[in-house]
Amino acid sequence: MITRASTDVPDYLYNLEIRQYDVNGNHLTGNDYGTVNIGTSLDVTLQASDDCQLVLVARGNGPAVTALGTKTLEQVQSMIVNSSVINAIDPSAAGSMNAMPYVLHLKHVKVAVVNGKAIIQSPDGSYDMRLMLKRLATRLTVTWDYSVTDYKLKQLLIQSVPLNYTIVDKPETDDTYPSIVSQFTTLEIPVADANAAHGSYSCWVPANVRGESAAATTETQRTKANAPVGSTFFNFVAVNTTDGKKKLDYRVYIGSGPSTDFNMYRNKDYSYTVNFAHVGIPTGDNRVTYIDPIPASENNDNLVPTANCFMVEPGGAFCFDPFAFQQNGTEITNSQMTGWYGTAGTGIKSVRLLWQTRENGDVGDPVMGIANSNDDHTNIVDIKRTIDNSDINTVPANGKGQCRIYCRVAANTTGGNGVIAAYDGPNGTGNIVWSWHVWVTDYKPDTRGGEQVLEPVNKRKLLFSLNNASVLPMMDRNLGAMAGYVDEAPTSFVEMSKTNGFHYQWGRKDPFPSSYTTKKISVINNKNSSTPPEGMLNRYAADGITYVVNGGQSGTISYQTSCRQPLVFYAASSKGPAWTNIASASFKGWDETDKPVWDPCPAGWRVISRVDLAAVNQNGSSLPNNNIKNYNTRNDDGGYLLYFEQLNGGHASYFRFTGYGRYMNTFEFIGDLCTIWTRNKGTDNGYNSYAGWFNSGGTSSELFTIITKYQSDAHPLRCVQEKAD
Repeated sequence: MITRASTDVPDYLYNLEIRQYDVNGNHLTGNDYGTVNIGTSLDVTLQASDDCQLVLVARGNGPAVTALGTKTLEQVQSMIVNSSVINAIDPSAAGSMNAMPYVLHLKHVKVAVVNGKAIIQSPDGSYDMRLMLKRLATRLTVTWDYSVTDYKLKQLLIQSVPLNYTIVDKPETDDTYPSIVSQFTTLEIPVADANAAHGSYSCWVPANVRGESAAATTETQRTKANAPVGSTFFNFVAVNTTDGKKKLDYRVYIGSGPSTDFNMYRNKDYSYTVNFAHVGIPTGDNRVTYIDPIPASENNDNLVPTANCFMVEPGGAFCFDPFAFQQNGTEITNSQMTGWYGTAGTGIKSVRLLWQTRENGDVGDPVMGIANSNDDHTNIVDIKRTIDNSDINTVPANGKGQCRIYCRVAANTTGGNGVIAAYDGPNGTGNIVWSWHVWVTDYKPDTRGGEQVLEPVNKRKLLFSLNNASVLPMMDRNLGAMAGYVDEAPTSFVEMSKTNGFHYQWGRKDPFPSSYTTKKISVINNKNSSTPPEGMLNRYAADGITYVVNGGQSGTISYQTSCRQPLVFYAASSKGPAWTNIASASFKGWDETDKPVWDPCPAGWRVISRVDLAAVNQNGSSLPNNNIKNYNTRNDDGGYLLYFEQLNGGHASYFRFTGYGRYMNTFEFIGDLCTIWTRNKGTDNGYNSYAGWFNSGGTSSELFTIITKYQSDAHPLRCVQEKAD
């Protein structure tokens, strides 16, 4: 016997829809039954089956859920629910729960024909089935009492909250859901300074089932180190009353029962009361992090060669001369910067963090760190004059050897990416002079030596020697990727997504986000939306929360404007073929004898050439191509394993179906298309350049080939050593 709640329930089951599917999720039959009284019997249309699935959805009297219709179960699992309708429901208001959807998914059902009627049969053989639908949303309530000497509560966040509700869950192989590659968000809870010490907040959130952790044996062991990736948690931040840079960061993870449980199910209420009472810094409690940031310039003398991308380990620090550039192992002056901002120009007066990613899409910590404040980023990036002690805000640096930029990245992450920028005005005002990509990774292949390296993995570099005996070693992954695979394909969408890297318009130094999804998506039309579009990797501001929009603009620009606008994707007439207004005959882009200052690769590396990619350029007249190791499993693998030493043998490198940025406002062919830019300009005198092109559609275009593509397209790329030693 189960008694339904007497409060917080709808008056009726509004817009009740019942759908029957076979074991493979194909639609069999079903109907929309409109408004139904709760607790009554109902005759429905079903087909006889020894093993089928049923989905019952009371969609509510609001527009939260559209009709399921004859969609397959997989299509139902991919349906988007209008979260704003659910989140706005006030359970204390009369009739408000009528808009809440209620759902029941029965995975293994026997439908027997009795006296001419198809009837649901229970496992014990009876025919009297009582069905109870479950509320779609989870209710989360937190009450707090903060009483800590010398600190006041400043911020309360609910981190790692799934962005979208799902009508029918789609568990991973380990029974967790939603996928970590799904969209997540952070809820900012209003905390008024006057009443920050005490408060309460309640909201609706989607389910987030992350499993259990045997390491979390006690409440104090419910820490980031022990929690499954993507687990939802309350994040309390308190600041020192005399020094606002000093902070205490507290985490309280949500769970269902014992300390080892990190599951947050639908149709449940989670109520937490959190009391804070300690003297001094609670160093013995790993749920609490004490933050006492120092400027990135302090204790940082790790001077590195200047490039448009810096590779640094989590927790690492480095500094560089912004007006320098390393080319073939020699430091040169970045003549473009000095020409624009030299002695006759304004120079550099300040630096800021422009954007950063989190560790795993929308979950995990921001990889560059959280800035001291909106106006103070010095704990992440700082700048100092080196020729005197003058204030750089009043005496800007405008030449090589006059200043250094210092950067220190967060230590508590597994890695990701970010961009730092220099400005010609004080405190991040004025124009961006130049920006630099920071690749936070433990991958650090040696820039010297012409041999192939397979072990250890973080030193791996590959010789694409097929058809090219004089090739130099190449990175095993796309620029900005968190993983590379050799001889095997990743087995989860998380690992597949880690191989994506970033995308680049040909000839530009600035990285643009790749796809990030479990789905095949033919086209994303809202790439420039002010809110995160589904299917794209999100970038965040210096607070680690604010979404950074994918800027797009129709038109062509100069190189200087492109450097001032590293967040904006430009394309002539919105679709290309050009992004620059430099005449085609004069535009060299990346295609120069020596590595140009626009090259996006780290020091000692440059964008691969058409010749470097010859090993995988194996055209033929039949499929499967003998250059493809995983032809039969390519779609499940999310990409190709391509032999690069010999056909039908040797080692194979993984190339991901990322899709690509096609027009100023679209990203297309996710899950079907793999492309790789080369540094070589096309020979047709148009705004075209050479790229490797692979389409999994099963046609002749699936045979990897080097073709000319629009300069304005944004493709991934790989880096090859500049020289052997």
